[in-house]
This record gives sequence, structure tokens and C-alpha cells, in this order.
Amino acid sequence: MNQLHRNDLRRWIAVHTAALMFTLSLVFLVCQAILVVVWVDVPNLSENALTTIDPASPDATRLRSMYTDDVIDHRFIDFAGWAMFLIWPIVVVESVWHWLTRPWNAANRKYHFFALLFCISPSLRLCARSPEMNCRLWLPGLGWRQANRRLRSRLERSFSIPMIAIALLILPVLVIEFFMKAQVAEYTWLRTILHIGTGVIWFAFAFEFILKVSVAEKKLAYCKKHWIDLAIISLPFFSFLRSLQMVQSTRLTKLLKIQQLTKLARVYRLRGTAVKALRAVVLLDGFQRYIHRDPDRAIEKLERRLADIESEARFVQRQINKLRRLRDHDDT
Repeated sequence: MNQLHRNDLRRWIAVHTAALMFTLSLVFLVCQAILVVVWVDVPNLSENALTTIDPASPDATRLRSMYTDDVIDHRFIDFAGWAMFLIWPIVVVESVWHWLTRPWNAANRKYHFFALLFCISPSLRLCARSPEMNCRLWLPGLGWRQANRRLRSRLERSFSIPMIAIALLILPVLVIEFFMKAQVAEYTWLRTILHIGTGVIWFAFAFEFILKVSVAEKKLAYCKKHWIDLAIISLPFFSFLRSLQMVQSTRLTKLLKIQQLTKLARVYRLRGTAVKALRAVVLLDGFQRYIHRDPDRAIEKLERRLADIESEARFVQRQINKLRRLRDHDDT
């Protein structure tokens, strides 16, 4: 098979698997949101509910048993586990295929690195660019698009209203969790609503961040600029890993006193509350800037963009003039 046929084959595979891989990555992200709720949010709320029990109450044992019961249907947990188990090898096989078929040169080096990241977390595969499609990415309803300024502006407009809605969802979650502890402890349905809200909020943040990183021209610079969003998405997993490490390391829980365990649980609850508050602050700040846009700042930003475009146009014109001189010199 010659090089032309191999390129055609890779292009055909990219075209016909784009929608499938996007869907699988999206499902994997949903499963991660479920695990965030199960691993982090459920233990936090259960521990919070346990602190409201009066040890002297005759119903203390019954209430403690009720609060520690899972409010999340095990079918959702099983679905998340099996879906991730099935999706992960598909993404790994695709990455291995790209490693074997794409040239190992400077132009493809970043794509090989991205393929490694996809193997670690398949949800990052969501809007991956394809060198077989001229570095374009596939989006539902839009098809293959160049990740340029026009697409970034379009996505920014599309996400503004939904993320404002997410910001408004965070506020009641914070109020209920922080100021209605007794009601949360008493009513299972209220804890269930809080868990669903937490999962939806985390999923929205993660989906927006992955999408915007995918269309960003300088991905590392985007992550540095939006490090708060990255921290909000990553903290639940680090919290779970640290908790798991503490439980498994040298029977540490047997060495700690009950007061120390309670204090540790309180720290985790406060950190979870702080993360939710940080989400609300970030989104409400964006909402305020969207509503109260300063014309002077907008003009200044557009002038900077115009200056960059003019500078790039001058550079391109110099390159054109240089090539024309070389062509005229060869003709003579």
C-alpha cells in the first residue's frame, strides 16, 4: 500500500469514526461525573448528616444507619463502571493506531502526546484535532471545523447562557448544603437532589473546559490563564486519591482519635463547599462582565486584535513580495 492509499485510509477512518469517538468520550465524561458524586459528594454529605445526630437520642442508631445508606442507585454506578471499562480500550486502540500510522516527525509530535493523554483519560478525546483532516476538529451540528478565532467566538457565545444557568444552580446548592444541614440529614430526596446538582455542575465545567482547550491555539497558555477552572475539575479526584491513600496506609485510621477524624472530615467538607463557592464566583463574574460590558474596554480589545491582524498581514505581504522577487529573478 503506497503513501497515497494510506493517507486516504486514515482520512476515511477519521471521517467515519468522528461522531462515534465524540459520543464515547462524552459518555466517559458523564461516567466521571457519576464517580465524582459517588466518591466525593456522597461521603461528604453523609458525614455532614452524621454530625447533626445527638448521641443521647434514642433514635441515634437508626438515624446513623439511615444516613450511611447509599442514596445513589447502584445501577448508575454499575453503568459508569461498565461503560468506562468498555470505552477505555477503544480509545487506547485508536491511539495505538495513530502511533503506528502517523509519521513520527515534528509536525505530528504534539498529536502523539495528545494520544497519550487520551489513553490516560478518554474524555479528553472529546474534540481532538485530526491531522488527516487538515488539523480540524469535529463538533456535532457543525461538522469538521478549523479551530480559529471565529469558532472560538461562536462557542463563547453558545456557552455564555448555559454557564450562567449553571452559576444560578450553584447558589441554591450552596445554600441548602451549608444552611439547611438538618433538612439535608433528614430527607433522602434532598440529598439526592444535591448529588445530582453536584454532578451536573462538575460535568458542565469539565465539558466546557475540554472543549475550549481543544479549540485554543496555545493550550498550555489557556490552562495557565484558566487554572481556577482546571483546579475545580481536578480537586475532587485528588481528594478521593488522598482519602484512599490515608485509609490504606499502615492502618492510619486506627491510630487517629475520633476527634481527629471528625476534624479531618470537616476540612474536606469545607474544602468542597469552598470549591462550589469558587465555581459560583467564577461564573457570576463572567455573567456580570457579560451584562455590564464596558464599551471602552471592548474597543481597546478590538484595537489590539486589529493591530495583531495588521502586523500579520504585513508579514504575509513581505513574504509574497519576497517570493515574487525570487520568481522574477529566476525568469530573468
